[in-house]
Amino acid sequence: MTDAGLNALGIRVRDSILRAHPDWADYVGVLPTGDLEIAVPAPRGSRAGHLVIFTARGEDMWIRYSPGRACYPVETDREMHAVVEALLADDAFFVVVTDGDEWVETTLLRPGEEAVLREGQVANVVSWSGRHDKVVTYTEKRPVKGA
Repeated sequence: MTDAGLNALGIRVRDSILRAHPDWADYVGVLPTGDLEIAVPAPRGSRAGHLVIFTARGEDMWIRYSPGRACYPVETDREMHAVVEALLADDAFFVVVTDGDEWVETTLLRPGEEAVLREGQVANVVSWSGRHDKVVTYTEKRPVKGA
């Protein structure tokens, strides 16, 4: 595989990912900026679109799905691999919280965890397999009388 145009971080990330997933070699791309983008198609039935591992400005590593704002920064190769493997195994999901058209936050949650929402907010949960996808809206919890 050629390193033509790929920056040093991109080379490192590409080589690290391909050691774990050699079958992803066909999904490797080089952006005009010299940054890496690996875009792996999601399984049929998933709203994830693609699992994308990319670098930015030769300095930062990110993982995202295709839906808007489903993007998460990682600091180390170890964290990158942990997040990728958790996403692929449905042991972590992207959660994008919005308030109307305004983005509030993006996070990763594990099965059984729920986003904490305020009035008017909506959480879009996207899993790799699609089996855990859901949209969660804020519901006010009212105290139970006598409790």
